[in-house]
Amino acid sequence: MDENRWLADLKERADQTIFRDVQFTASMEERVRQRVRSGTGWMTGWRKLALPGVVLTMGLLLWFGLPIQEERQSAQHVIIPPQQETQIPSLLPGGQIVEADLWKLSPFLSSTYDNQTFSYLGEKPVRIMTDQDGFYEGQTQRVIWLLNGDYAQKIEITAYNTDGTRLSLGSYEVMDPLYDADGHFPSGIVLPEPGKWKLEARSGGKHFGQVFVEVKKGIAPANRQLVGPIIQQYLETESIKLGWLGKYREINVELLGVEAPDAARRTVYAWVKITGSHSSALSAPMVFQIVYNGNAYRVTDFQMPEDGSNYQSSLQKLFPPKVLEQVQNRSKTN
Repeated sequence: MDENRWLADLKERADQTIFRDVQFTASMEERVRQRVRSGTGWMTGWRKLALPGVVLTMGLLLWFGLPIQEERQSAQHVIIPPQQETQIPSLLPGGQIVEADLWKLSPFLSSTYDNQTFSYLGEKPVRIMTDQDGFYEGQTQRVIWLLNGDYAQKIEITAYNTDGTRLSLGSYEVMDPLYDADGHFPSGIVLPEPGKWKLEARSGGKHFGQVFVEVKKGIAPANRQLVGPIIQQYLETESIKLGWLGKYREINVELLGVEAPDAARRTVYAWVKITGSHSSALSAPMVFQIVYNGNAYRVTDFQMPEDGSNYQSSLQKLFPPKVLEQVQNRSKTN
């Protein structure tokens, strides 16, 4: 049998094995020819026995040669998807892994008890009654807590926000039932930053319930209505620092911020324009201290930034960063 006929017969036999789908290239064929030529002396007598071995040899050549070729070809076409960033669940205080939707705001609901309608935030066993305008950054909010179930005589209140800030809001003695609640107590709450906050009630050192609230930016409507007229009236008659403006004054007060750490005190930041007698005028940022004296709120003092080279440094001393940005933007328009 000549060499070409022998190779053709070898291919037919290979097609009947697991190598039927493997492409027999010219380089592989030449390698088999070299093997055949080197064994010409014994091929005649042992052709039948040698043929399966050569098929196996050719298969091994194909087996070890083909993956490298296929890997090189496929490497040009495979698109490796970009590594996706692993989403890390947020943490509730205490290290408990939670999904973000667990910080869902508590619903504002109304109920009727003994023919009296009342509104509240949250669900039993812990609810709160408060102003419908809600919470505003840095301004005290009066809250009445409604409790149901088994609880200790003293309740601890702690506030958390989504950034991990934790504030202890104090301990309170539970009072008599109110509406459909088994007990209640009043408190004042100041939350310093806007965003979602969790108000947690703990009884005997253990979690009892919580309410989720939204703290808004800006000035609460109740504070705006309170401090605006007080400042206006004060500026109309102040004579120690503003006497040079005369008695007849046209006043415009633009409120920029309010800090209310408790019910008795207010720090008010405002931009004030005053047009006085004899073409005198003033336009400047001011800080007012307002205190409740037992009968009414009144301005006890006010401050303005210094003139000249000390203007910027005095601004930074008088105004917190949030308000300072408003002041600086306001200064550019004057």
